[in-house]
Amino acid sequence: MFKTILVCSDGSEAALQAAQAAVSLARRHPCRVTLLYVLDLQVVIHPSIGTLEGPREVAHYQQKAREVVEDPTAKFFCDADVPYEWRFEIGHPVEKILEVAKEQGGDLIVIGTRGQRGWKRLLLGSVSEGVLHHASCAVLLVNGKSGLHESKGFEHILLASDGSASADRAALVAVEIAQTFATSLRALNVVEPFSFGPVLSDDDYTLLTNSDPEVVASHYLAHLRSCLGGAVADAGVYCSFHQERGPAEDTIVRFAEEHGTDLIVMGSRGLGGFDRMLLGSVSTYVAHHATCPVLIIR
Repeated sequence: MFKTILVCSDGSEAALQAAQAAVSLARRHPCRVTLLYVLDLQVVIHPSIGTLEGPREVAHYQQKAREVVEDPTAKFFCDADVPYEWRFEIGHPVEKILEVAKEQGGDLIVIGTRGQRGWKRLLLGSVSEGVLHHASCAVLLVNGKSGLHESKGFEHILLASDGSASADRAALVAVEIAQTFATSLRALNVVEPFSFGPVLSDDDYTLLTNSDPEVVASHYLAHLRSCLGGAVADAGVYCSFHQERGPAEDTIVRFAEEHGTDLIVMGSRGLGGFDRMLLGSVSTYVAHHATCPVLIIR
């Protein structure tokens, strides 16, 4: 599944929930885990100074970061017997997070969507969204409302798919996670009125532009079943398939809440038709409005 996980933290409730989610994954599938805190220079120094005053001041912030960020977070790792590496970096949070992830060959960044203010600020919306938009690996976003119980892990997993390439990759990850946590999987396809989905084959354009909407909807649901069929059978995972009508963003969030979902897995591109092919409206909306963790797969 994931071999290298980078957990970004500032000690906020959302960051602690994010660490808990990372621990839940790491204890069931051993991997390298790094706990990262980035000290944002814009928060602790005046623009006219340009640098910290010296080693003593840097040491002060390092010590404070250990007390406020590492110590509370380390309890989750220690209780689950999951080893981790502590990293303290200074610089622009988004740039440093992406830099460390690339340096370590990370395949998952775990980050909270609500952060602290003041000197320890790290995970404000602009940072989590910046990481989501620019990371080259998967990103798991967790807010402080998720209520994840590490001992149980993820029990109700939802795959949101439109049949795009990244959604198909997300489907395989969702199956693997469901297998890891010995649970079932729900797969959801949302049909938006007056919107074209991704072209799945050379014949799809003709289908999309000339067929009855119900025929098109059946086409995408059939693709989802075909994509997941072999994977769930091989993994021994039960999967139920669902199709809803409406705006993709609101429909995914609503469906997740109605079914007590504790993890949404989705692709980074394609959901919502050609007008939203770039990572943006749907993926970002779901990541920041869902009450459960959201895993975005490239």
